[in-house]
Amino acid sequence: MRRRYKVGLIVISILLVGVIALGVFKIFHSSEEKKTDVNVTSVISNIADYGYTLDDRDSNYMKEVFHELEDILNVPEVDYHAYAEALAKLFVIDFYTLNNKVNKYDVGSLEYILSSRVDTFRQKAQDTIYRDILDNTYRDRVQDLPEITNVTILNIEDTTYTLNEEEVSAIKVEMTYEYKEDLGYDTEGTIYFVRDAQKLEVASYTPSIEEV
Repeated sequence: MRRRYKVGLIVISILLVGVIALGVFKIFHSSEEKKTDVNVTSVISNIADYGYTLDDRDSNYMKEVFHELEDILNVPEVDYHAYAEALAKLFVIDFYTLNNKVNKYDVGSLEYILSSRVDTFRQKAQDTIYRDILDNTYRDRVQDLPEITNVTILNIEDTTYTLNEEEVSAIKVEMTYEYKEDLGYDTEGTIYFVRDAQKLEVASYTPSIEEV
């Protein structure tokens, strides 16, 4: 009897250890699976002399316009109106396409902004357009978010812009835009580009067409 009792204890102990080991394995394995599905972005193309990048997560429309910009800039004499048109489209696409952003801190179009105004632009975006974006670190977000499908340029003109209390040459671009689904986001805007050496930078953006 005592021997059978001991055998029974051994069997129970083995089963208990097995159950614990299986539980630990499942916890560890599910944790590993979650870690391997982290939302990571990779750069797939860049225009090195201008600091512009294209990511694998970017929409097909943005990829198309980015390659147009590559062709525009890959010539000895750059057409700055064509440059401004393509850059304005990229700005709108990247800024308002929110369905590929990881969270509210993942603000688009920062590489197109005048360097001295990046921080202000980022903070304003996080407080407004980007404020309600749910986290998608593990690709499990369930939320309707906008995607730009078309940008129409209405007007491009040479003008001036007051920058740091000084009038500087600028290019003004007015445009309208369309979404994959209408979720109530901005549909028109005006950009003022200024030049820093060969590069155009966004000095000002307003989500409206200026009235003359």
